[in-house]
Amino acid sequence: MNFEFEDSEVAAISLHSGALQIRFSAARVHDSDRAGAGEGLWQPLLLICKHIAQTDKAPEADLTPILAAVGRVRQAQLHIAGQRLRRLPLPFSSDAGFVLELEVGDGLFCRLKGQGLELQALPGRSSVDSYQC
Repeated sequence: MNFEFEDSEVAAISLHSGALQIRFSAARVHDSDRAGAGEGLWQPLLLICKHIAQTDKAPEADLTPILAAVGRVRQAQLHIAGQRLRRLPLPFSSDAGFVLELEVGDGLFCRLKGQGLELQALPGRSSVDSYQC
């Protein structure tokens, strides 16, 4: 399975023991490397960004705006191990340095820099074809 950043829904962002945790209430996942708009399943996921060192261009991480970010991911790009990625395999774990760029909700853009990244499914949660509001 692959996780697609764009169109996934961020439910909450929190800080735990120096790691930023991004909880997706509806993360877009699919079986292949190619998925068109609207294809795939939706599943709750947790992305753990370890050793956050910088946001935007500040010398120290001011995470206040990021912690308030919720909503649909409009754009995203992950720079890790010399690659630029818009999707990750599920599950995923790396100790490499990374830069994660996210545009969430009403246009909040954040740039996170850290060392170590994990993506995991939330226990006891399964994927669904669609959500209806």
